[in-house]
Amino acid sequence: MSTSLRTDSNTVLAAVGKLFDEKPPVLVEVRFPKMGASPDWFLCENAAALDVILDRLGPGVEVHLSSVWDLKNPSEAVVFRPMAR
Repeated sequence: MSTSLRTDSNTVLAAVGKLFDEKPPVLVEVRFPKMGASPDWFLCENAAALDVILDRLGPGVEVHLSSVWDLKNPSEAVVFRPMAR
């Protein structure tokens, strides 16, 4: 999947909201770059379920979101690093 990392929080929020509104459920992959750990996978029906996952994450992780109905279309995927909460 060749998607670019989104850094603007407004862009991320809009893209995540669109993904949940138009193509749920959403497959969430949490990657741990430079940490030597396998990614964690979650399935979320709504943004509230994603918020629970994001609240538990530490710094340096990458979150990759995609609709389970459209896994072959990387242009629709959302990739970001969560901000500290």
